[in-house]
Amino acid sequence: MYKLTTLKNKLKVITYNIPNAHGVTTGIFVNVGSRYETDKIAGVSHFIEHMLFKGTQTRPTPADISRVIERIGGYLNAATSQDYTFYYNRVPCKHAAVALEVLADMFNNSLFDAGAIKRESGVILEELNMYLDTPTRYLYDLIMQTIWPGSALGRDVIGTRQSIKGLRQQDFLKYLANTYQPQNLVVVATGKVNHSQTVKAATKYFGNLKNKTTLKFKFNNSQQTQPRVNIYNKKTDQVHLCLAVPALPRNHKDEAILTLLDTILGTGMSSRLFLNIREKRGLCYSINSFNEKFHETGLFGITAGLSLNKIDLAIRAIVFELEQLTQTPVSSTELAEAKEYLRGSISLRSDNTDNMTMWYGAQGLFAKNIKTPEQKIKELLDITENDIMKLAQQLFNRNRLNLAIIGPFSSKDKSRFLKLIK
Repeated sequence: MYKLTTLKNKLKVITYNIPNAHGVTTGIFVNVGSRYETDKIAGVSHFIEHMLFKGTQTRPTPADISRVIERIGGYLNAATSQDYTFYYNRVPCKHAAVALEVLADMFNNSLFDAGAIKRESGVILEELNMYLDTPTRYLYDLIMQTIWPGSALGRDVIGTRQSIKGLRQQDFLKYLANTYQPQNLVVVATGKVNHSQTVKAATKYFGNLKNKTTLKFKFNNSQQTQPRVNIYNKKTDQVHLCLAVPALPRNHKDEAILTLLDTILGTGMSSRLFLNIREKRGLCYSINSFNEKFHETGLFGITAGLSLNKIDLAIRAIVFELEQLTQTPVSSTELAEAKEYLRGSISLRSDNTDNMTMWYGAQGLFAKNIKTPEQKIKELLDITENDIMKLAQQLFNRNRLNLAIIGPFSSKDKSRFLKLIK
């Protein structure tokens, strides 16, 4: 069972004890990401994530930070999204105290040296080039731009070349002061952990931090009334597409229904998309569905990689599968199998300390009430066939479809693709 303590400055400390675990995963989650940025400083959240690994007052080089964790057999990493950033490491149980100390040092004492910022700018520009050269990765950014054009939510998390090159030391320090505050932080430790010791350490490292006014993001209230197509022209041997609709926000009452719908439609080799579009018709190599959640909206999408001469057939086939879910209830057998799949996968993830740190950290930031894996499973088991069809009817309206494509196409192909999804 997890334990939660909120410090006087509103920082949350969550632990989840796994008595037989050999390691401890410790994470710090920050309620800030790219949607909090202006166009001028786009990418600053992600850039800050990089800079926290570049040296502190007591560990002045990146090697000094990484060596502390790696010399005891552990690893450390971080990631940035539209609305949160998280830093974590995993170490053997006996070194759990070191794990949080290192993260706290990175948070409280990072140097943000001007020379290091300039060097890391070049690294991040190369990361951007890598994304642009990796269609399966860039496709995600492209569909976000398509659904929420012209907004911070739809902008690439990494920023633009112009904004990355323009960031200076004062931009980082000002942004940190307005975002990295205790009411925006959740400290999580999972594995063989002691809650009171973790709270004591968190109080030592973060208890004196003061709350100030924090940045707010702009709500996205756009209502889509027509389908959209976004083409990224690139010479590729395989076409990559994503068909997506705006979906449910975080903490929506139908969240469990969407999880089951996602599983039935596009999770694994037993899903409808894989069996009907790849196995039976041979229209693609890879195909799956996914969903993303934000404060006021969400995204449900399908991605596929296929040959150039099969793209029209594949789009029609995908749209057909969506329409089937709106017109015919899933069978009781299919629903039961999806529920058992999710019951098993959630249970298996509960053994992994990284997974559980993510589970409780994300909920600590965003959930009104934190739910255990067992509570999530119970919600899933209560879903009916009609619940899934009703949600599919709500989501899969052709006027809300968005298609992003990476391949050797031009703007003249846009009308053809629009006709296919209409």
